[in-house]
Amino acid sequence: MNKKNFNVLIPKEFLDEMEVYSTIISPIHQEMGILIMSQNLNRMSNDIVIRLYRLQKEKNKKSYEIIYELQAFSFSLYNQAKSFLDYLPNMSAIEMLLMLNPEPQYQ
Repeated sequence: MNKKNFNVLIPKEFLDEMEVYSTIISPIHQEMGILIMSQNLNRMSNDIVIRLYRLQKEKNKKSYEIIYELQAFSFSLYNQAKSFLDYLPNMSAIEMLLMLNPEPQYQ
């Protein structure tokens, strides 16, 4: 996957609460990608949120647009969030499915 910054149209209200972490554009379907945004991504926070958004670029346009939110992940430790972000571009489809559908916790 291609991991670098691309021109993405991001609503101002998103930037008021979150920071852009990265964009990942599909090497096969370059009109599609993922925007990774974070909230409270710092070593002092115990309430870190990582949000993944589906991007689309129409033909003859220069910018990607957010289509919808794919998923939000919550972390209480900076190191866990950072490890997830570092691993995300190389994660297999099976690993992602397992993260999206974790095993139920019974009490």
